[in-house]
Parts: sequence; structure tokens; C-alpha cells
Amino acid sequence: MYSKEKYVSRNKLHVKTAAANIYYSGILTLATNVWTKADTRLSLVLGFGLIYLTVKEPLLISIILSISLLFYSLSGIIQLIPWLNKIVNAKIHFWHIAGLIIALTATLTVFELPAHAIFLSGLEEFLAGIAEESSTGGASTISPEAITLVFNAIRGVFLLLVGVAALFAYNQAQQGNDWRPIATQAGLAIGIILTIDVITFLFIGDGTGTAGG
Repeated sequence: MYSKEKYVSRNKLHVKTAAANIYYSGILTLATNVWTKADTRLSLVLGFGLIYLTVKEPLLISIILSISLLFYSLSGIIQLIPWLNKIVNAKIHFWHIAGLIIALTATLTVFELPAHAIFLSGLEEFLAGIAEESSTGGASTISPEAITLVFNAIRGVFLLLVGVAALFAYNQAQQGNDWRPIATQAGLAIGIILTIDVITFLFIGDGTGTAGG
């Protein structure tokens, strides 16, 4: 009788151990599916972009971030409800939110006055200041309005290229092809623009000649 009870107890222990292994392996598989290495790389790149935009446009970033966090929380609630998760059938990652914030901020500010634009504003003001000083000295030079027009055109073309790259990457993903190289190229273009802005701020400041730091 004692040996039989001991045998049953051992079987129960083995069953519990197997169930625990299945449970934790399922969690590990789910975590791997939800958060991949590509998500990590994109999150790091867009995280740096968010820090940069937070310095440049803190109020706008705060508003968009609050709205995005609301939708992110709703997404988490939807994933916890099985029938809603089947209807939506989508998972929102951090880099989705960061990319949306950067895209909205860039789109909303590029059509403002050049002094309030995000990208290349310091370099634009610096060149416009040089043009004004040259015209004050009586020399024939390019007008500040022409410089502003050129920089606005550069911003518009840049946004169009990023938009086209995003659409092409989405099309590649829908067809089952690898969309990451396209996203990497678009991220590289954004990184180059941000690098130019940072270098401009370090050497000539906000365009008035006062260097940062």
C-alpha cells in the first residue's frame, strides 16, 4: 500500500514538472515571437530619434506620446481578451509607437515656419544669416528667401522618399518578402539628417552662431 501511494505521488510530481516545463517553454516561445532582434534594433534607433525630437519639440512629443500610450494600453487589453485578439489579430511593439510619433512630429512641423522646422533648421538659419550679412555689406548674394525655399524643398523631398520607402516596405511584407533592408535604408537616411543637425548644433548652435554646450 505504501509503495503504491509513493508511486502515485511520484507520477503526480512528474506530471506537475512536465506541465511547468510546457508552461515556461510556451512563455519563452511567446516572448520570442513578440520581441525579436529586429524589434530591438529598430527600437534602439527610434529611441534615439525620440530623445532628439523630445529636445526639439517637447510639447508636441508629449501630446503624441500620451495618445500613443493610450492606444498601446488598449492594444494590451485587446490581447488579453481572446475574441478581441482574433478580430484585431495584430501586436503593437515599441518601434511601432516610436515610428508613428516621429512620423507625425516630422509631418506636423515641416509645414510650419522654417524657424520652427525640425530638420536642418540650424543650418538653414546659419546660411540665411550669412546671406543677410552679405547683402547688408552691399555684396550681391543669394536672398534668404531663396535659401528658405531650398531647405523647404529638401524637407519635402525627404518626407516623400521616406513615405515611398515605407509603402514599398509594407508591400514587400504583404508579399512575404524581406522588408527590413528597405526599412534599414530609410532609417539610415533619417540618421544622416539627425547627424547633420547634431553636428550643426555643436559647431554653430541654433543658427545664431552660439555653439551648443
